[in-house]
Amino acid sequence: MTPELPFEPGGGGGRGREYFLCRRLVELGHQVLNISPVLPSEAHWAEALRDVGVENWVVQRPASHVREVAAAVAADPAVLAAAAVVPVRALEMRIFWLGLRGLAERAASEWRPDVAVVGHDMAAGWARGLPGSVPAVLTLHNLTWHWYRSRARRSRQPAATVLRAEAARYRRYLLAQLPRYSAAVAVSTIEAEELRRTVETPVSVIPTGVDTQALRPAPEQEGPPRLVFTGTLGYPPNSEGIRWFADHVWPEVRRHVPDVQLDVVGRDPPPSVQELGHREGINMIGPVPVMDPYFARAHAVVVPILTGAGIRVKIVEAMAAGRAVVSTSLGWEGLPHVQPDRHLLVADDPIEFAMAAVRLLEQPDLRHRIARDARLLAERQYDWRRLGDEQEEVLRGVLERSRTPGVVGTPAR
Repeated sequence: MTPELPFEPGGGGGRGREYFLCRRLVELGHQVLNISPVLPSEAHWAEALRDVGVENWVVQRPASHVREVAAAVAADPAVLAAAAVVPVRALEMRIFWLGLRGLAERAASEWRPDVAVVGHDMAAGWARGLPGSVPAVLTLHNLTWHWYRSRARRSRQPAATVLRAEAARYRRYLLAQLPRYSAAVAVSTIEAEELRRTVETPVSVIPTGVDTQALRPAPEQEGPPRLVFTGTLGYPPNSEGIRWFADHVWPEVRRHVPDVQLDVVGRDPPPSVQELGHREGINMIGPVPVMDPYFARAHAVVVPILTGAGIRVKIVEAMAAGRAVVSTSLGWEGLPHVQPDRHLLVADDPIEFAMAAVRLLEQPDLRHRIARDARLLAERQYDWRRLGDEQEEVLRGVLERSRTPGVVGTPAR
């Protein structure tokens, strides 16, 4: 059960992750049912899972958020009272649950599932609506309290105080929900380590991956030196990061490499990001069905992330595409096996970030060496087939422990 309908191509982030992990479980011989809410504009993607053998039950949300909230309050007036204590995104998940509950109850009775998996910490409360006999696993695409804390660090008052308060509410909310779960899966080693210090629930790490058979390195193309940034531009850490890069890093890059070009690729760009397309050398591409052509024409990938938490899919995709990366420390934080200066360059100061990008553009031997090592790492550690096998191992462990009363579980990885 996940609040984001899984689909690929073009799902990105958490949607793509759930799609590939469900698909792999089917390939391994399991029956898999997904339950999600969908907006009308997303409904056609429901077939993407069915096409790879995953049963998919969806509840269509109203196009209007106002109508959705009004219907939820009419169905359950307690939603209003909960707003005072439940974090904002978790309250949204409670509204979704009013529509999903019937499907979840039907799944519990008809499918009799061995294990239930809930995607996203904001939806952690959903497992309490399942029979207690069904063991549950929570996938933490990120620790949302980390997201709020990181936003608070870069915000001014009074916004910083509000963000820190919401981070604290989120932490309390998640820690209250975790006892219902037999295991949790984090995508970041740093987030997994923090949880292990805090809770008794077994925590495994399964990072975000990529289909390395579909996304393969392409020869570098002729033309001017080119950088690429990719991400959902409506997501604040991405829009903030690319604006920081354009304001503070890009002028220095162009001073050293005057003919350099920057492609900005991603959906839902706010006006402040769309404006970047008017700057010299910056090309606003917008949403694309697949990233392959844009990785192919780029010489390097920039990941100027200043806030946020969780999934680092843009780095894993760039590694699989055989393109060298320069990232901030936060941009690659928590990715297991990745080594700075071997698999990517890391810089946080604007001038240092610019000079790292210039090095990649001007030193083809360095660029090709990093790209080669990164691709090999993606093949060994970040292919979805390997990660799906790890997911199966976690689920099997949960099932075995549920059938052995009194046995305390330990994380699979």
